[in-house]
Amino acid sequence: MGTGMPAVPPGTGEHPVLMIVLSANDLAASSAFYSTVFGWQLHKLSPELATAALTSGPVVTLRANNPEGFQGMVPFIGTRNVAATMDAVVHAGGGVERAPWSVPMMGTLARVTDPAGTIYGLADALPPGATPRIPIPFGDAPKPPDGTVCSLEMHAGDLDVAARFFGEHFGWGTQAMMPQFLTFDPGAGVGGVFQSHTPALRGVAYLYSTNVSATLAAIDAAGGKRLGDPMAMPGMATFGYFTDPSGTTMGLIGG
Repeated sequence: MGTGMPAVPPGTGEHPVLMIVLSANDLAASSAFYSTVFGWQLHKLSPELATAALTSGPVVTLRANNPEGFQGMVPFIGTRNVAATMDAVVHAGGGVERAPWSVPMMGTLARVTDPAGTIYGLADALPPGATPRIPIPFGDAPKPPDGTVCSLEMHAGDLDVAARFFGEHFGWGTQAMMPQFLTFDPGAGVGGVFQSHTPALRGVAYLYSTNVSATLAAIDAAGGKRLGDPMAMPGMATFGYFTDPSGTTMGLIGG
């Protein structure tokens, strides 16, 4: 990638992130925001759900009626057997956050916690064929379309435990990146990093932007709120952070 960082061994590709669910208790305002700033075409499924199939990466769903303090972003990992995977997660020190339920055209879903208490979803609606791999757009790595999910950042209290847990149960490859960070690559779909420094921020999705400064200005104008100024890391990318109208923290990676 031209960043000087060690390469991440790719995972098996059998358990990609199929969907991310963002907390959006003000569903109307958040839907209008993401449509205006990032061009998402959101379809309302119910009074509490709206979803968008983006041109690249996982499907995005906005969900209202979340309890106070609920994790802002929950990634749903693909598996062919939700019940069996849930049992294996519990046996390995995780837990059940929500027992399996069925959704028309989406199959069986469940929510579990990893050993650190971070929430992940499980979903058995795996698409036919291979899911395209989306490298983190650092350095000269390929760049995804604007407004699509290009990376995830998940809290893991112990990075060694996270490497074993996600390697054994989901086949994800991992590589130490820098202190308190561990990069992960499922081998298909989007990857990202585990961080061990901020348990209060357990899940953050990053969207790609060719111009982070301009996107932050558009975010402020559309009812979001930037969190500081863009941060350029030479040889890697420019980063930006914001909250959407529902208060969910999101990130930007780009130029």
